[in-house]
Amino acid sequence: MGNPFDVEYVEGIAQQTIGSLDYGLFVAAYTEYLSDGLQVPNDGLDAELLHKIYVTLLWKYGVAKSQKLYASDIKDPQRPKPNFIAPNEEQVVLIE
Repeated sequence: MGNPFDVEYVEGIAQQTIGSLDYGLFVAAYTEYLSDGLQVPNDGLDAELLHKIYVTLLWKYGVAKSQKLYASDIKDPQRPKPNFIAPNEEQVVLIE
């Protein structure tokens, strides 16, 4: 059995910018492809285009939501606000 931490580099698949650890756009795009029953493309996904698409969708959703007059059907009581008292300096522990 090989080392499970060996890295295998694969070419010809969607990649993101080197040094970026934000996979959110790729996860959202793959989820959308899979939920629609589509084949995920192997020629790469354009991260900038995906970003623009999702920003536009969220913007349109926000605008549409703000223009609708509606009331919520939820009858749950509001959550009480937490009672937070900031500790004084004697109670704070500094870890260096």
